[in-house]
Amino acid sequence: MEYYFKANDKDETEYGPLEQAQIRDWLGQGRMDGNSQVRSADSDDWLPLSGHPELSELLAPSRSTPPPPTPSPQADVQHYAPHRGALILTFGILGIACCFPFGIAAWIMGNNDMQQIEAGMMDPTGKSITNAGRICGIIGTVLGIFCWGLRLLGFALEQSQM
Repeated sequence: MEYYFKANDKDETEYGPLEQAQIRDWLGQGRMDGNSQVRSADSDDWLPLSGHPELSELLAPSRSTPPPPTPSPQADVQHYAPHRGALILTFGILGIACCFPFGIAAWIMGNNDMQQIEAGMMDPTGKSITNAGRICGIIGTVLGIFCWGLRLLGFALEQSQM
């Protein structure tokens, strides 16, 4: 049998003809419920869906549908990107000890990772080691620039005495 459905909008738009399978789908999608106004194709009387005995079985929960899944305890666990604190600290120490470009890398990577940690996107357990590497990178960069400045100054003085 075919049915017509009247929407609960201000225009009371009619949909149909609808078969029972379509009504079942619309119930599942939430477009209709037991109070939705429905009439059979051979009638002009609008009744709630629950008032049609042949359609009331569609309102009963389906036995084939599984119950909604219960969230697992692990669902609350937030997954972070892994921190690179050990790498940044290593680069910072290398920047101080021998090669100041590693200090620049540690400074830049440390700043980026600290922003991600503060934003909650990266593992916060690496905050202190990342910050220590960033500070070592700053120190290595400043020392590297100072040493290169002294070398250039010495070279300039040597050239001026010739």
